[in-house]
Amino acid sequence: MKALRLHGSGDLRLADEPAPVPGPAEALVRVTAVGICGSDLHWYDESGIGEAVLTRPLVLGHEAAGVIVDGPRTGQRVALDPQVPCGSCETCAAGRGHLCPQVRFLGSYPSAVSTPVEVQVGTTDAEFADARGWVAALRNGSTH
Repeated sequence: MKALRLHGSGDLRLADEPAPVPGPAEALVRVTAVGICGSDLHWYDESGIGEAVLTRPLVLGHEAAGVIVDGPRTGQRVALDPQVPCGSCETCAAGRGHLCPQVRFLGSYPSAVSTPVEVQVGTTDAEFADARGWVAALRNGSTH
């Protein structure tokens, strides 16, 4: 698989890397799109953000979408939520995993990633086509 990693300010390098191997309750996703946000621009320009500094090569972007390439949901398009709650604390048990004090972030995505299935938000082709219709309508200045 290919990964574009930041090695220092403005220093991006494309390299071949081994594909991840999914663990239990994970699925391999071929990443087809990644959003770049202001945090990524800080990493690119300054090799860090706030007190966090680049200590090893980093793949920028943490809002990703792709297609599942293994398991029972093969072929399904998914958006990947970059935050993974622990699932076992009091906050998670109360249904507030987005506030989990032990939340871990998946960070950035190379061309393929193995992620927990609970952070893969799927859609059908029909829902995807409907969403494209709404985007087209908004771009044309009309609403349904």
